[in-house]
Formats: sequence, structure tokens, C-alpha cells
Amino acid sequence: MVAAWGGYIFVLNMVAMHAGISSMVDWARNTYNPSLLRAYALFYVVGTAIATRVPPVGMSPFRSLEQLGALVVLLFLCGLQACEVFRARADAEVRSRANFKIRMRAFSVMAGVGALAIAVLSPTGYFGPLTARVRALFMKHTRTGNPLVDSVAEHNPADALAYLQYLNIVYIMWVFSIPVQLILPTPNLYAILFLLVYSCMAYYFSTRMVRLLLLAGPVACLGGSLMSGTLTKWCFQQLFWDDNLRTADMVAAGDTPFSQEDRPNSGARARRNQQKQKATQAPARGSSTGDEERRYTSLIPFDFRKEIKMNRWPTGKKQATLIISATICTVLPLAFVYYFSCTSMANSLSSPQLLFQARMGGKTIMVADYLESYEWLRDNTPADARVLSWWDYGYQITGIGNRTSLADGNTWNHEHIATIGKMLTSPVAEAHSLVRHMADYVLIWAGQGGDLMKSPHMARIGNSVYHDICPSDPLCQHFGFYEDYSRPKPMMRASLLYNLHEAGRSAGVKVDPSLFQEVYSSKYGLVRIFKVMNVSAESKKWVADPANRVCHPPGSWICPGQYPPAKETCTRPDEARV
Repeated sequence: MVAAWGGYIFVLNMVAMHAGISSMVDWARNTYNPSLLRAYALFYVVGTAIATRVPPVGMSPFRSLEQLGALVVLLFLCGLQACEVFRARADAEVRSRANFKIRMRAFSVMAGVGALAIAVLSPTGYFGPLTARVRALFMKHTRTGNPLVDSVAEHNPADALAYLQYLNIVYIMWVFSIPVQLILPTPNLYAILFLLVYSCMAYYFSTRMVRLLLLAGPVACLGGSLMSGTLTKWCFQQLFWDDNLRTADMVAAGDTPFSQEDRPNSGARARRNQQKQKATQAPARGSSTGDEERRYTSLIPFDFRKEIKMNRWPTGKKQATLIISATICTVLPLAFVYYFSCTSMANSLSSPQLLFQARMGGKTIMVADYLESYEWLRDNTPADARVLSWWDYGYQITGIGNRTSLADGNTWNHEHIATIGKMLTSPVAEAHSLVRHMADYVLIWAGQGGDLMKSPHMARIGNSVYHDICPSDPLCQHFGFYEDYSRPKPMMRASLLYNLHEAGRSAGVKVDPSLFQEVYSSKYGLVRIFKVMNVSAESKKWVADPANRVCHPPGSWICPGQYPPAKETCTRPDEARV
């Protein structure tokens, strides 16, 4: 999972939070379960040992603030286990004043040692800061301080309509399943607790970032299935109810059902029965709760079945049939609506983005400009050709065009994407002096919503590293268009991006053929490809030499690209400033 998905940090913290909260719930219930430590320690130790073998991860589980929480939970559970030894010697209950003092002493010592370790390691720069993507989860997404993160549309917060659009009726069932999870008796309290914690975390993060609705999908389905399963079980109980069998099941589960003459708060008899029940269910002093002692319990100590007298509901076949019929008439239409909604959503989400339909002259046409441009690159350029484009579609150039892209759609290297932004937003001559050392072709999306619409983000991202792009203007407000959007501002007019985008389209806009030559224009003008003239053969040879690649570890496939040692590319920003 770590090697395939960057979201492993969410999974790690989700499991750690569940383990920590489970220990707190056990304390509130006056129990302690040593298997919690065994399970979590196995997960963390084995998982972390394997994860550190993935080159991009390395030792980050012990240095990154995003992952240190899992280590803190492991130490916390180990501290609880140590406290259990002293509690057993003191013959005290889990939730008692004596055990509270034991835990306070133990965790005070652990906190002191931890504070000392932090004080020693922090000045050395051992701990890494929170990444901009994580900061975006706790603040407004356009104010993270990282223009690269702020430029991604999927970082917008989700609203209620987004939940209904993507989850449909499951969203409503998920919401109503929360109280059911709190009061529903279950033999596995940890599983229900995990659903609750997962629900809260998924809902919070998806409200902060719409792309994280993906995380809410699994738990929404689990909540919806729990709700539908509970409803189905209740319906069948109305039809096949057996008071004697039900009473036997409740007794076996550790419950005491009401008899016909019992009433809530019915005086001395009820109080005596409750005291006897508590006495038989109270855990022994110094004992731990094992799997073999697990009973049907709920997170909230409230037996709603007794309060609503569930075992006294009418059991006549006529009433039961009416109940089931009403339920079926309500649920079936919703199920059909959900099915067709899923089918429609699947078709819309799986439609290829490179091909789309449009109307022209009263006819429906298939626009394949993007696909055809990548195929042109594949069929009409040398195999070692390098293509400069904005990072959004670099992976399409690599995957379909089978050509090297300067950015493959991955935003992990902020400085490199800022360099691409600098090349595209610099004046034509200055941009050419950089591009000739790194690329052989420049690909521009030239339609509506193309690169010109993204150009303010390109300038801001580039300026976050190269401050000479927009001096004293961090938002690059001088790079854009005037209010009527018909005239570019001087910085925009001089940029390489604008001149390649509008060459031959706007009056007076043309490109020096000694610097860039247009070699391809798509059928509907959505893509334009320019060949870079006077490419530096020395720089291209240097980049292609395997001896100049820095791989981590040596000999592996993790080899970040290196810039050629030309004077135009040697003006790099300070690492501390980046």
C-alpha cells in the first residue's frame, strides 16, 4: 500500500487513532484488553519496517510530524501495559483512584523523557514540517502558503450536494447509521468503534477537500449496510417472532428481558434485579477482558430494547405483514433509484477525458484533438524527444505519446514545477535560453480553459521559488489580462505561453522562427506543438548519460532528474528558501 498510494498516511493515522480511542473507551468501561497492544504493535512494527524499505518513504515514519502520531500511540499503549503490572500488584480496578495515580506517575515520566528528546532533536532539524497538502486540511485551501496546492481545483471543500451527488441515498443511510452504531448491542465493540472513528474522520476531511470524498465511500457503504441490515432483521423479527426463543437469546447474550409483569422503575423488585444483574456482570478486580468473555454491549450504556419494550410488540401475522409490506414499498423504489444513479455516475466518471462530444453546425461531433496530438508526438518525433508542457497532462504525454515529459502530473517536486512555470511565463527570448537545455518540443493547450486560463497559477507557482518573475507581487496580479479580458497586460503579452498560444490568431502576435517553429496544430485548434530550435546538444547528451543520474538507492529505478550544468540552468534558488 505504501509503495502504491500516498494516502497510506491517512490509513496509518486512522488505525492509530482507533487504537488510542479504544483504550480510552476500555478505561471508561472499567476494562483493559491486552490484545489491543498486541494487535497494534504487530501492525506498526511490521508495517513500518516494510514501509521504510520504500525509497521515497525512508525514515519519515520517525521524522515526519504527519506520521509520528502513530509512534506516540504505540508508546502510549506500552505505557498502559506497564501500568497494568502495577495495578495488578495494587489489586485495584481499572477505573479507580489508585490506578489513576499509577497512570499519572508513569505517563509523567514518559512525557518528561519525550520532552527531553524533542528538545535535543528539534534544533538539529530532525523533525520535518507538515506538508502543504496536510496544512490545507486544517485551513482554507487557497491560503496554505503554497500556490501549487492552492491551484488544484480538487482541493475545494465539499458541500452537501456533493455528498448526495456521489453517494446518493447511501449518504442519508450513513448519517442515520451513526446513532444506530452508538446504541446497537454488538459482540465486537472495537469494530463499531472503528466505524464511528472512520466516519468522523472521513466526513471531516471530505468537507475540507472534495477529492477526499473518495475516503468517505467505504465507510458510507458500511454504514448504509448496517442500517439496511438492522432494518431487515427487525422486519423479519416481526414476522417470525418467538417470545421464548427471543428470551433465550437475550439471556445467552447477557441481557435480562422483561417479564410480562415487570415495569421500568417498578419499585424494590426492579432495583433488586438491577443490583443482581450488575453484580453478575461486573469484572473481577485485576482482571482483563478477553475475547472469550465478550458479550453483546453497546458504546452507550443504554438498553433501548427494554425502554421501547421490543419483546412486547404485536406479533400477529397481519400486523407483521403490514409492517414488512410498508418497508418493502419504501425501500425498493429507493434501491432502484440508487441503482440507476450508480450506473449513470459510473458512465460519466469513466468517460475518457481525451475524447468528448460537441455540437457544430447542428451535428454532434467527436473531438479527439488531445488524443491525436499525443499520437502525433509518438509517430513524428524522435524516441528521445523531450516535451515541455504544464504538469497537468504530462502523464498523458508519457503514457500515450510515449515521450519524455518534463513533468508527469506528480506535484511532489515543487521546485521543478516552479521551473516549468518560469519557462512558460518568462519573455520569449529568456524562456528559450532555458528551454533549449531541457526540451525539444513545447506542447500548449490552446482551447478555452486551456493554458491561458491556468497561466496566473503558473506565474504564482514559479514566483514562489523564483522571485524575479513577479517582483514585490506574490500574487502576480500584473500577469494576466485587463478587466475586459480582451487585452493582455504587458507581462502576459511578453510571455512565451501567450505568444505560443496566440501566434497567428491575435493581431500582431507571432513567434520568432529561429527560436520556435510550429509543427502541429490539432483539427479544432485545441492543441499546438512547437519545435524548439537550436537545442543544446551538449546539455541533452549530459542528461542522457547514466553516470549523471543520482539514484536512491544507487542502482534502483528511483532516479530524480538532474539539470544540465549550463550557465542558464545553474541559477538555482537557495534550498533553504524553497
